[in-house]
Amino acid sequence: MATTNRADTPTAASIPSFSSFAKLPAFDAASFTQAFKLPGFDVTTVLDIQRRNVEALIAANQTIAQGLQTVVQRQGEIARQSVKQFRDLLSVKPSSASVTEALVKRIELTKTSYEKTVADARELGDIVVKVGSEAGDILSRRVVASLDEVKTAARPKAAVLDEVKAAAQPKAAGRVAIVA
Repeated sequence: MATTNRADTPTAASIPSFSSFAKLPAFDAASFTQAFKLPGFDVTTVLDIQRRNVEALIAANQTIAQGLQTVVQRQGEIARQSVKQFRDLLSVKPSSASVTEALVKRIELTKTSYEKTVADARELGDIVVKVGSEAGDILSRRVVASLDEVKTAARPKAAVLDEVKAAAQPKAAGRVAIVA
């Protein structure tokens, strides 16, 4: 069975490093528009639509980041409260009271601690759901708006002007003309 030594085999082209991408020329929308000029197609409009899409994505990401920050802060508060509850549970020592009374006290503290933990978990879940819903709403509104913008941009300009004129004219339906 023959093995090949990797150092002996010639490599194809080397993979470009990240620094080679940094040397690319800056993006110029005007020259891009001129290079891809197509009749009836406005590249600037498409670029504006994409810019608004990116802005919506950034807003959704900021909403998620702020929500996660809230969750982490709340988890810290919950952890501190849990440590205190655990200390309280350990502090119950049988004294002159009977063993049964000490056991009942520990069971009550355990039950209270459990109920608090469940409530805290629900609260954290609600925060996560709310944040996800808000971020989803931001993206959903943008997708709908983007589709409307693309539809408008794709139509011939004459059709758009006709629709605008038609919408601006008062409707005569339901009116009765009085002739004297």
